[in-house]
Parts: sequence; C-alpha cells; structure tokens
Amino acid sequence: MGGEILNAALLSFGLIFVGWGLGALLLKIQGTEE
Repeated sequence: MGGEILNAALLSFGLIFVGWGLGALLLKIQGTEE
C-alpha cells in the first residue's frame, strides 16, 4: 500500500541528490584547475 509511491519518491530524490553532487564536484574540479 503506497510502497510504490515511497519507492518512486526515494528514487527520484536519490537521482536529484546524485546529480547535484556530481555538479558540485565538477565545479570544484574546474575551480581548482583555473
């Protein structure tokens, strides 16, 4: 009951968090190179 909704919410949140983390990491790498 509602498990699928919770699973989908966790999955989407996880993808957003991973994407944000990768973006921040790339910005850090570019900032140190310049």
